[in-house]
Amino acid sequence: MPKVFLSHSSKDKAFTRKLASRLGEYNIKFWLDEAEINIGDSLMLRISSAIEETDYIAVILSHESVNSHWVQVELQIAMNRELSDNQVRVLPILIEKCEIPIFLRDKLYADFTDPKSFNAPFAQILRALGVEKSLEEVSKPTPNPSVSSSKKTNKIPDELQGFIDLTINQVDKERTYKPDPQKYLFNVYFELSTYPPQKWVEIFEAERRFPRHTMWRKAWVEGSYIIVYCVLNEIKQYHLRDIKEDVETSNQKYRDLLHREAKINAQKIAREEKERNLLDDALDNLDI
Repeated sequence: MPKVFLSHSSKDKAFTRKLASRLGEYNIKFWLDEAEINIGDSLMLRISSAIEETDYIAVILSHESVNSHWVQVELQIAMNRELSDNQVRVLPILIEKCEIPIFLRDKLYADFTDPKSFNAPFAQILRALGVEKSLEEVSKPTPNPSVSSSKKTNKIPDELQGFIDLTINQVDKERTYKPDPQKYLFNVYFELSTYPPQKWVEIFEAERRFPRHTMWRKAWVEGSYIIVYCVLNEIKQYHLRDIKEDVETSNQKYRDLLHREAKINAQKIAREEKERNLLDDALDNLDI
């Protein structure tokens, strides 16, 4: 699978996280600054290195990003690489009407300016990345609401169909560091198998809220990593087991949440269909 650098303004973080989450569902690797850059890192060095290591640079275009110094820097590095490689690498993604940079104006962009339309432009991105197998599923039209409520009730939600249980891949020793030199506590980075959906993150962090033993430590999610703030010799005995349990629990609770949301949605569709039928019965046979 290709790896994608997500160039964006911090003001567009919500959209960027959603896009990253959807890419992760298709096992597409991505580079997102909040998950990749640590305190003390050289921003220019980390960004330049990341762009060199990724296959595509997705530039998220908005009023904020086109005026962002760092997005302009990232775009310049990306365009220089595209010209030197003579390959298409920069993928414009428009999320609001704005003045597109002059050297991107001859490129076809994925148009996300309609907040109700995500799947169609996302399918274009998958095609550009060379991911063809799931295009039909991603870009299929929304089912007709006239479909019977019994069929709707049994339909598995798209989010659940695309969700694969998260697992812990490895400990990232390169990222692990000591935030306070005066203490023996480290931020230990555990890499997840993919970027978790936001609701999954909320479930995980709720699981971590209440200590289960005296050696309990703070843990949180950043990008595709779980970070545990702890003493190194505690990891094997306590923390790895804890976060494995919490990841498994979060997977199950996230699936349960999707099932509940699907049931609520099906009930809503059934009510709307019933109201339409009442309306049809009352108005279709009027002698006007």
